[in-house]
Amino acid sequence: MTEGYPWYWTFRTALPSSFRHRARRGADALLAGVAGSVNGGRDRTRVCLTLDDGPDPHITPAVLDALAARNARCTFFLLTDQARARPDLARRIAGAGHEVALHGRDHRPMTGLSARTVRRYLTGARHELQDLVQQPVGLYRPPYGAQSPRSYLGARQAGLEVVVWSGDAADWVDRPGSQVVTDALRGAEPGAILLFHERLEPHPTRGAPTTSFDRADAVAGIVDGILERGLIPSTVGDLSEHRRTTWFRP
Repeated sequence: MTEGYPWYWTFRTALPSSFRHRARRGADALLAGVAGSVNGGRDRTRVCLTLDDGPDPHITPAVLDALAARNARCTFFLLTDQARARPDLARRIAGAGHEVALHGRDHRPMTGLSARTVRRYLTGARHELQDLVQQPVGLYRPPYGAQSPRSYLGARQAGLEVVVWSGDAADWVDRPGSQVVTDALRGAEPGAILLFHERLEPHPTRGAPTTSFDRADAVAGIVDGILERGLIPSTVGDLSEHRRTTWFRP
């Protein structure tokens, strides 16, 4: 998983976590303005819930119903292959006022590829997704959050803003839905971007994790928790003054 990374990645992972955190802050101060991925906003009133790996014919309709019942909008990072297989559902997401963003054509990591190859791959996936939903697509989240300097450059050359996250529900780990909601809401600070999945794309070698909790119910609980804090569930595009971090990992 470390193809495309210079030798310093192995060195970095061997360092104590406290040192890595200090190094990250220093790198952000120096580089986030030119090589940073969006991981939040400076908005004091909004939290962005993002949903990856869809659309899913069984889960997405229930998720959309839960969001509509709460008049909430979020950002869907769709896989183009999934959207092509379910174009009506992809268009329903867009038609409901949600932000459609790209998660790739499929779920392959880009870290071992050249910037030129990444640019071509993402450009094609982006254009096809735009044609399907009939709206511009300008945001991209790398599968697994895996990103190298070359894959970041390729995404930017494809005209895409890279978006990662600041809060993670770890929703590939099975546990009661109430615990998933509680864990997700720990990261629901003003300006946060929360990572969640409407479905889990199978890993090419390990398959898909198996979870038993109801994902639509979890989305409803997360949105309710955001609203109870007096915050507005929003899209990434609605967050003001995007916050950025130098996000590179296998």
